[in-house]
Amino acid sequence: MWVITLAFLTSSALVIMAPGPDLAFITRTVLRRGRRPAMAAAAGMINAGALQAAIGFVGVAVLIPPNLLRLLGAATLTLFGAFFVRAAVRPTAAPDGDVQGAPDRARRAYFQGLACTGLNPKVGVFLIAYLPQFVPPGARTGPSTAVLMAVYLGMGMAWLAIWIGVVHRLGKLFLAPRMVRASDLFVGLVLMTFGLRLAIL
Repeated sequence: MWVITLAFLTSSALVIMAPGPDLAFITRTVLRRGRRPAMAAAAGMINAGALQAAIGFVGVAVLIPPNLLRLLGAATLTLFGAFFVRAAVRPTAAPDGDVQGAPDRARRAYFQGLACTGLNPKVGVFLIAYLPQFVPPGARTGPSTAVLMAVYLGMGMAWLAIWIGVVHRLGKLFLAPRMVRASDLFVGLVLMTFGLRLAIL
């Protein structure tokens, strides 16, 4: 029984392409560090989403106090935002760009992406509530949900890769110091807003 339907693909695409803290973080990473670190950050985000969903589906999430995870996520987003705002209001060096010797930057970006998504409990909660809706009647829930999750996360990575490519190509228009600082300020305020909203919900 085929579990991937047009309704699933369409609704997933709309959700994935909606702006949020992950997209803001990726945009800033492209402009500041270049395409390779941004792809590493995107991979960290997708891995975090898969880990959150897997933990939730096997029931381990009940061992973690929801309020603790929510506050950790809020603190992470707010701290990232504050860091970016700080970078915007002080003199900064030129963006790193795609240069040789980037493995350390890529590794750091990967773990930052992992933290940005992994400590946001809304990601796991959404996937746990969203994916089972598309399991066809009579189909085995476990395998069907695993297929849906793989396709959803694959679509998410594809969208982030497309977005990274677009921002990287257009980045030459925004690499003046003022524009880079403006992007830092905007992304920082966005992340802090999401963090504060998460803290008070």
